[in-house]
Amino acid sequence: MRNGIPQPLISHDSSLFSHSSSLIPCSPKQSNMNWEILEHKAARSIDLNEEEVEQLLSLNRAEDLERLYVLANQVNERLNHGVVSFIHNMNVNYTNICEYLCTFCEFKKSADSKDAYILTFEDVKRKVGEAKGTLTEITFQGGLSKFVCFSDVLKLLRQIKAQYPQTHLHAFSPEEIDFYSIETGEPYETIVAQAKTAGMDSMCGTAAEVLDERIRRKICSDKISSDEWCEIIKTGHRLGLHSTATILFGHIEKPEHVSNHLRRIRRIQRETSMFTEFIPLLFMPDKTKLGRAVDSNLDRVTYAFKMIAVARLYFMNDIRNIQTSWVKLGWDNALKSLECGANDLSGTLYNENITREAGGENGEFVPLAKFNSEIKRIGKIPKERDTVYSFQTHYSNISEAGHHACSLH
Repeated sequence: MRNGIPQPLISHDSSLFSHSSSLIPCSPKQSNMNWEILEHKAARSIDLNEEEVEQLLSLNRAEDLERLYVLANQVNERLNHGVVSFIHNMNVNYTNICEYLCTFCEFKKSADSKDAYILTFEDVKRKVGEAKGTLTEITFQGGLSKFVCFSDVLKLLRQIKAQYPQTHLHAFSPEEIDFYSIETGEPYETIVAQAKTAGMDSMCGTAAEVLDERIRRKICSDKISSDEWCEIIKTGHRLGLHSTATILFGHIEKPEHVSNHLRRIRRIQRETSMFTEFIPLLFMPDKTKLGRAVDSNLDRVTYAFKMIAVARLYFMNDIRNIQTSWVKLGWDNALKSLECGANDLSGTLYNENITREAGGENGEFVPLAKFNSEIKRIGKIPKERDTVYSFQTHYSNISEAGHHACSLH
């Protein structure tokens, strides 16, 4: 740490951001941030507005970043008291065949690729059998293809739940729900209800990317709209399924796109209270088409620290858990991000294919013992959790601070 600021182990890494972006100025400039107001809001749990989000994301001076991280850490300590959680989980991607053309993804394969696969139940049992003890969670997602129909996926889901009834099945993104809705001609609610009956215990909040059509048209034009993503997530919530919320950042987005995304997430949470955590996902540019469009000069790990800190402050009255990603950031940088507002260190994963295919080099598995020892080493309290953070017995106490929408401007 230098001047109180967590220092990334990787700086000015390979391609990341649009040259037209205003997130990271070419040289440090005087901040327009009114720190007295921000500190007052953070101390009294008063909501940040979107203008403040955009100002914070534009910070670049070392002294400003230090104040931001300290403030986010103070809020995190107030909410989570030094506890860092993690989960014993495994990713099961049931197929990598996908017809979509997302510019940020290298996981997808064509049906005739030698590397294409569709998992059978025997494949899944073999993977789960490699786990070190009983899994708490299986994340169940896959590519979108006419070669894998909804009835096939439901059958596999039922088989997994029957074989591992105590394991929570965190399944399907809104994109998958939409795809199977089109395939079957059934409405979203029916698809979600059938998946829940088959064994889905919660919904993946991925495929959000950036909930702003100006960005979605450029990076994932095949995908559902922001409104459709929100509709499907709320459908799952209405049917009793918790979900995560995510953002894919570090490509061509600007502060106003991020603030719009965060606003929509907070609005849903205040309507449903069913988001378990917010997960900022750093874009991995190295092997992707989108990676060629971003600026190689961005210190993307520092940007990740900043995104985590801003999320902590913006969601302080609504989403208690902010997750960091050792897969995206590397283990040491993920630990450093716990000083910037994050309180959850993700999980063991075992099979993390999507980041690796995009160029990630931080591995696919971390044992539970390492989570415990490393969290203790940095002076935090390790806590193994389940998908819905049941150990937070007073989970609703985040609302006790009140939803203070008042402004001092």
